[in-house]
Amino acid sequence: MSREEITLSKAIASIRSAADELSVDEFIDFSVILDVHIHWSLESLSPEDQHQFLSVLKEVLEAHEELSCSIAWDLVIVLLPYLDSPLPKTVDIAEQLIAYSATIGNPREVYIKVLTGLSSLSWSPAEEEDDEDEDQDEAEHSGDEEDDIVPKRELQKKEDPMLYAQNAARKFNNLLSALTTVHPRIAARFPSKFLSTELSTLLIAFTKAVEVVDAEAVTGVVQRLLQFLKGVRPQLKETATATKRPPLPPRVSTSASLQTVNPEAKEDQLQARLIASFLTHVLSGYLLRTKRQHHPQQQSTSEDHHSPDVQQLHPAFRGGFDDVEERGLDIGWAGKYDEEVLRPDKFKVPNGRTLIDEERDARAAQGNVRAAVDEIVAMCESLGVKTEELVDLCRSGADGLTDDEEDDHSEIPAPKAADDVPLSKHGALFLLTHRLSTDPHTTHLQIYPDHSTIAETFMIYAPGQSKPAVIDSILFLGLYILHTSQSLGDLPEKTETFFIYLQIFSVISTNASSASHRYLANTHVALCLRAHPSEAVRLAYFRDTLEHCPFESVKGAVVGMLKDEIVHATTPVLRDGASVPSTPNSIFGTSLCLSEIFAQLFPDLEIALGDDDAKAWEKFRDLYPRFAATINLYLLLLLNHELAARLGAANKAFGDKVETRFLAPVRKRLDRFIERERTEGDRHGVNVQLVEMTMQRVQEARGGIVD
Repeated sequence: MSREEITLSKAIASIRSAADELSVDEFIDFSVILDVHIHWSLESLSPEDQHQFLSVLKEVLEAHEELSCSIAWDLVIVLLPYLDSPLPKTVDIAEQLIAYSATIGNPREVYIKVLTGLSSLSWSPAEEEDDEDEDQDEAEHSGDEEDDIVPKRELQKKEDPMLYAQNAARKFNNLLSALTTVHPRIAARFPSKFLSTELSTLLIAFTKAVEVVDAEAVTGVVQRLLQFLKGVRPQLKETATATKRPPLPPRVSTSASLQTVNPEAKEDQLQARLIASFLTHVLSGYLLRTKRQHHPQQQSTSEDHHSPDVQQLHPAFRGGFDDVEERGLDIGWAGKYDEEVLRPDKFKVPNGRTLIDEERDARAAQGNVRAAVDEIVAMCESLGVKTEELVDLCRSGADGLTDDEEDDHSEIPAPKAADDVPLSKHGALFLLTHRLSTDPHTTHLQIYPDHSTIAETFMIYAPGQSKPAVIDSILFLGLYILHTSQSLGDLPEKTETFFIYLQIFSVISTNASSASHRYLANTHVALCLRAHPSEAVRLAYFRDTLEHCPFESVKGAVVGMLKDEIVHATTPVLRDGASVPSTPNSIFGTSLCLSEIFAQLFPDLEIALGDDDAKAWEKFRDLYPRFAATINLYLLLLLNHELAARLGAANKAFGDKVETRFLAPVRKRLDRFIERERTEGDRHGVNVQLVEMTMQRVQEARGGIVD
């Protein structure tokens, strides 16, 4: 019978007669007949007729249950295309048939078909074209089944990507439901072998989804995975996590005794570890690669005066400029810790609204993301993942870790012991961060060597500087550890090592897309500097940064830190046992402070600006953050005669040198700069008129100082 001769009534009659006439032993013939008519219905029938066809098919299968049991495994994949139907009633009956097949079919055969469907599932039309020839059938399944190709309708070629993704999510949910049904039906001595294959397949499907669909859809996939894992995870007993040592027989090792005492507990531990490993990979992919909404304030242009010459940067710090793809979620661990612990009453600007406020509101609107992460972290803890293990893994070397490649189609292996199952390194970082942020543990973590090692591993040896979740984690851990330990720990012998640690956060303070991250990174640098016991090291950092850092905004921030050091060193405080306040004995309260860093604090701007007006304006735009901070510091000194005298700024020779090197080159170009600003607008963040007013105040304040 040719396809042209087939009609709906003939197809229905053929299926009915085949079911009535064929014996159970002839199930292969019945399966072939079903395949032919199902493919024909998908290509030739209208959605309404497809519903009628499926209704009859459901009726026939239920009436011939013994025959249906023999061919149900073959229906799982061939029924999937019906889930693309625009008719909800057609989709509904297709879902019922898939669930029925998973319930009555041979569990191992259904298991293989479900995994095949998950492996070949495409989330976009383009992905389907690229991947349609891939063979995901592994030798672990059965080895003798034929390759399955999900039927595809020609009309789908130009299907809307959003609709395609919605249909893919529906197929994923139904396949996962079928897997939930068939998983406990498989009788196996070692269920962990099946579980590891399931999790590897699910991880591949999840990774494909993350690359294509938006954050809301990915969150839905994560939630569905969590529901599945709740149904298959083992219920760990006390003996599974803390098996008591049995009496040791002579000449038998403890490990051998433990292995034979409770094999069921050992298998449960292995399954728990496989699920925990899977969850860390899912968490990593979820937070690192999910598409995020692009906020206007994060945009930058080639004319941004804060952008440094990327070629001046250490190669480890260039990734943030090269990677412009808007991917990765920001949970807000660091910002929340700042709001609730560090500055509970000061984190908001009175009667104002900042970019940080907007980011806070955006995160609050993503409650489903936070809830999903909460559930992942809670499940990992219930599966026996310890904080100490997470710390050790985060502190371990990079081990070739680059970007998020460790989670691209990674396989969850089928080992023989739980100790052989590794966790995702990024996933461990996020687990540790979330656990400490929601339920602070008593830890003995220090900035050195713990946080410094973690920061270098993820921010230098892996391109974490372009990943919002990694930045958020590193910032939170730094703020948390410094606040709880109240010290830097075991400081390194080499000052340069301490400077490299601070530079990691200096880069974040100028390069991060999040305003909150930029602020908190700058705060962490300031707190670490203040915590360092050596004033000479702090002063050396100021000098080194002003001389070598390519980020002018970082230099401006460093000048602000220098001002805080000076104010702290010259402000009288009442000390224990003293009757009157006194100032501390500090290098920052003497003329040695400014004399040591004069050339770096007040560079020769005549040389820097040059003779060309256009280039001078461009250079001034670059220098503006640092220039504005320095001139404000100088004005502070001049307005406080006693302070100026203590630091040597009241000396006429000092003032003349500042004027010649630093102020005069800008003053003589102010009119041209004002004209440029008027022509180009204020998009560069430069306020030349404010500079002019500040320079006038400096000139007036100098006149009031008697040498």
